[in-house]
Amino acid sequence: MSISRTRNTQNKVYIPTSARENQYLMAKFPLTDQLLEKYSDLIDENSTEPFAKFYQALATIFFKINDELTIDSSSFIANDKFVRVRFSPEKLTTQTKQQVLSLYNPEYHTSQNSFFRGNLRAKKITLVFLANGTEIRVNAANFNKKVKQAISQFTDQIGVKKETVRIFDHQHLTYDLFAKHKGVEGSQVHKFRSITNRYLADDQSLPANTDALTYAVVDFPLNRRIRSLIKNNDNEPGCYNALYNLIADAFINSAKNQNLFNGAVIANGLVPIVRKAEDENVIASGELLMLGFNPSHSSCGYTCKWESNKLVDTVQLIFVASDQNKTSHGYGKFVNQIELALRDFAQHLDFVNDKEEMLVRLHQHIGFNLD
Repeated sequence: MSISRTRNTQNKVYIPTSARENQYLMAKFPLTDQLLEKYSDLIDENSTEPFAKFYQALATIFFKINDELTIDSSSFIANDKFVRVRFSPEKLTTQTKQQVLSLYNPEYHTSQNSFFRGNLRAKKITLVFLANGTEIRVNAANFNKKVKQAISQFTDQIGVKKETVRIFDHQHLTYDLFAKHKGVEGSQVHKFRSITNRYLADDQSLPANTDALTYAVVDFPLNRRIRSLIKNNDNEPGCYNALYNLIADAFINSAKNQNLFNGAVIANGLVPIVRKAEDENVIASGELLMLGFNPSHSSCGYTCKWESNKLVDTVQLIFVASDQNKTSHGYGKFVNQIELALRDFAQHLDFVNDKEEMLVRLHQHIGFNLD
């Protein structure tokens, strides 16, 4: 095989046909004194929920615009909670103390939801748009374009300066690494081009200062077989330390053997949130664990966070792409390296491929200003 054909093969990823796709966009802008003043007639300082009518009025405008543009699923949020979206065969939109969580199947589920507290002046307004349909990645650029149109119309109507609006485009592809062993036939080919290049192919350009981050989160369940790999006394202090060390050592060694040097092992029950940051950092905030990575750094190392006295249901293994992981084709080689590392990791732990599930969720995120 020629060198060029070999390189082309390295950049192609064969994903099982059972893979699930998600895309959602968010727009965030600060809730300023000027905006509140414009709608002062809707704010009753003597009420126990002085901002309720104000938020409801904005939400009504927001959903009307979405209906006109045939955007079927969206949320208006004014409670400063973190937004998380995942694929699910069953629809659920709910709140925790710190999160608004949307579980849905883009092919079948639609929704319009408002989340606000009438007694709270939120720091910012968050608008969420969920993609619907069967060809999410194929239609991603068109959905992005339609959402920007909705955001532009909304900000014009309520009087928000466009330069204060930040837009985030999140895209996921989720699959079981060992789906083939469970009878799933066929595959789909991806090169995982950057979102910028994918959108350019559809004649849509993004701002020059667009931030981008690509990473993978792997759900590794701690079933009875995995737990039995280490004999320990549940009543001893730090009793799960040996188990977590076993998993972390196997994972990190397998990753480094594939020249993957940015990531994390999380086993403390918190929700890991991977974000771009100038400096690498780890910040625990209630339910959330914020992990900052700088893609320009090719060897940030592996962050390990667990509680040695606490047994979690699932360990989350994270790979973060650096700028060096991106080729002219995209991130296909990076994803293939992840798969090779995970297969080696699974072999070390005697993974039962046809019975045990290892979910890989590939994330491609971008962020840019509306104006």
